[in-house]
Amino acid sequence: MARFDIGDVIQVEMPKGLSKRGVPGVNVMYQTSIEARFEGARGTITDINPKGTHGIPLFLVDFTTFDNSRAGLPSQSFWFRELWMAPTKAKA
Repeated sequence: MARFDIGDVIQVEMPKGLSKRGVPGVNVMYQTSIEARFEGARGTITDINPKGTHGIPLFLVDFTTFDNSRAGLPSQSFWFRELWMAPTKAKA
């Protein structure tokens, strides 16, 4: 059962880890994935695909409702797994 619903405000949080030099950040397994570019960005869930790839539910997150100019996002909306999202108390 998903803990998010359409209209919820979320923040993207990728799994954390250390680089070879000991610098904290996104886990090295995910650093090259497109989802890592969205780290820290806030958005609103606009659609849910309950039977996404490999049976994992996917959530379409729209980032245009918040100022994410510092994040340098590659697209205005993107599909995310529930594991990579955290709820926020932001104003929409």
